[in-house]
Amino acid sequence: MSYLTTKQFTQKWGISERRIIQLCQEGRISGATKNGRNWLIPEDTIKPTDKRNKMSHYIDVEKRVLVANINTEIGYQLLPLLKKEGYLVEGICDEKTRVNKQKIGDTKILKTDFENRSKLENTLKKTEKYYDGLIFIDTNLSSENLLNNKEWLMIKMAQKMDCMSSVVLVNNRANAKAKLEAKLAKKSREKIGFRINSLNLDIPNQDEIFLPNDVAEDIVSLFTKFKNTTGTAITTDGGYIEFDEKGRTKDLETGIFYRAIEQYFRKLDKNTCFWSASTMLEDEWTEEPLEMSFRVWNLEAASRGAKMERIFIFRKSEISKFKENKTLKIYMQSKIHTMFVDYHEILEKEPKLLEIVGNGWDGIDDEILIADLPSGGKARGYVSRNKREIRKARECFESLKTYAKDLKEVLK
Repeated sequence: MSYLTTKQFTQKWGISERRIIQLCQEGRISGATKNGRNWLIPEDTIKPTDKRNKMSHYIDVEKRVLVANINTEIGYQLLPLLKKEGYLVEGICDEKTRVNKQKIGDTKILKTDFENRSKLENTLKKTEKYYDGLIFIDTNLSSENLLNNKEWLMIKMAQKMDCMSSVVLVNNRANAKAKLEAKLAKKSREKIGFRINSLNLDIPNQDEIFLPNDVAEDIVSLFTKFKNTTGTAITTDGGYIEFDEKGRTKDLETGIFYRAIEQYFRKLDKNTCFWSASTMLEDEWTEEPLEMSFRVWNLEAASRGAKMERIFIFRKSEISKFKENKTLKIYMQSKIHTMFVDYHEILEKEPKLLEIVGNGWDGIDDEILIADLPSGGKARGYVSRNKREIRKARECFESLKTYAKDLKEVLK
């Protein structure tokens, strides 16, 4: 994301720099961050409404959206995307479920019981008078009572929206057959004018790999770009990746491989043990965007407190070559425990370890192995949950550690 200074924004918004700084200090510019004495603002930020205008006392012209079941991974990914589009986001969620306050930030959250009509009604009274739209992310709407309450909520929300508003219903595939959007679409279009669009999730098992951010991007597209339809239904797999009966994905092409990796790295925290062995091939550690993003994911995981151990296997004769390697320098300055293992020593003493390492892999606890494949082919790697394969790799890693030296000492 690119940032501009407050001075640069004076030309974009046509207001003084002093006024922009004041808006930053009041927290009214989404994404604004202070760098020393200066404020930096995302370059695509939309100018906030001027509250000093007398008209604002009579009408709220800010774009506002209510997200139901916001406390889901999809909801968390959706928040910054909507704010980037200039929306003030509010959320409601079930009172029995936990909200990740770190991911929600200062977003207004109301808790309710979706099965209890009176509680739901009281919650709705606490919401704002005007909304530009509603996004409803289904979590578990299998009961008839929940479906009825969803329909009731939609009808009540219609009173807070106008003909320029948007509604997006995110349905689990199993519940999409209820086709509530079809039932309400004609009525809402005739009486009010807004459109109901639907995103159906074709994800057989949400314990598998899927990309909440991809789903969130689809929701934003339906919410902001399909306002002139009579109601659209789109089905997405959310980047879903399937494991076979042996607990392994198929060999994944580069883009899909890195997107799968990202999902696992984003979840690494202080309760996670990460272990990795890399053979430091000539064509690895490039300055390509995907590789650079991969390094960032490593550093972010380490900063969140994940126990990160990385072994780099290369020839002792190549030490001088790797002294200026940017990736190694970055890792050594972070909280990642970096180690060196001499390729020739392992080749002489325990060559089977090199066979197990292959082209390198990343391990997460004793649950996941992310393996690289030889360069030059169409596939970049695969993900495995095969306990035997993971155990074999983990034992190999522990054996390699007996030969390891601190990388900082080797490259100093």
